Amino acid sequence: STDGEQWRRGVYMHWQRTFLHPMLANFDAPSRDECAALRTVSNTPQQALTLLNDPTFVEAARLFAARLLGQARATTDVQHIRRAYQLALAREPSAAEFSSLAKFLSQQRAYYRANPADAGKLVRVGLTPLPAAKNEADPVELAAWTNLCRVVLNAHETITRY
Repeated sequence: STDGEQWRRGVYMHWQRTFLHPMLANFDAPSRDECAALRTVSNTPQQALTLLNDPTFVEAARLFAARLLGQARATTDVQHIRRAYQLALAREPSAAEFSSLAKFLSQQRAYYRANPADAGKLVRVGLTPLPAAKNEADPVELAAWTNLCRVVLNAHETITRY
């Protein structure tokens, strides 16, 4: 869909017997011709690639990043990273996780400062318009945080329920 229906729940998506949506196939969707009380669970490279590169998930990460940058109570990188973990995982990041993410964020900022056209491309993925707030509208900052959010949203702990 190219309008507001894009964000409808997957329960309303078109399902064709002869052609299963690629995302559903990657995540082991059962066939619809019989009841599936127990689903097959797998962990494949295609799943990780879908979560990292599918426009739907890139847009979700961008909106997550814009939400972090738009919150008044978090003003520093430390607070933003902690807030991202609270929202995605309901816990604080460990010292190693925090250190790794802070380093990654620094690398992403440096890359996008040197390549602002790439930042502009990344923040325009999806149908949602760019945010209007000043601290959310800087494409370099938003792109760097979008990639950090992509990492957090693609973590095993985020995508797998225990």
